[in-house]
Amino acid sequence: MFDRESELVTAFERRLSQGEGPFAQLTIAFEFDYHEGRIDVIGRNDKGELFGFEAKLNYWQKAVHQAYRNTSFTHYSYVVLPDRAARKALRSRYEFERRGIGLCSITQDGIFIEIPAVKKTPLRPWLTDSALEYIDDEVVETAVLGGNCCRLPPQAHTSPLPMNSQAILV
Repeated sequence: MFDRESELVTAFERRLSQGEGPFAQLTIAFEFDYHEGRIDVIGRNDKGELFGFEAKLNYWQKAVHQAYRNTSFTHYSYVVLPDRAARKALRSRYEFERRGIGLCSITQDGIFIEIPAVKKTPLRPWLTDSALEYIDDEVVETAVLGGNCCRLPPQAHTSPLPMNSQAILV
């Protein structure tokens, strides 16, 4: 169904923006960077609760680790997997439940919560506030500029530096 993780995230975004599924009420933003990593999708509901989503095609164990790390600043943290990978991950339901991490599957029919996330009290509320502000900034930016022009992941630098160039430390 998906060849790349970016396609999975795009499908997830499309379903959310069309008002489909259990997270339709969320205001969302993408690729929130923080000191320990980058979260694929974050969302805020009208109560000011922060949701985090880690999308993976296959490696659900890595996604669980990342989603658990995100609980330090999110109220709810989910792993998003294609349906087939979610079925495999469900065999290890305990790994999700013991950490309070939710599991969502995504199919051609929509987004389904396979394991609900447990609400957490963020240990780093300043990071929660930063993520909520990031969502608000993305909403304003999208309203002013249109589309999601500024939410693309950074591109790798591919042009080589001249042989006689020197690094400048700032």
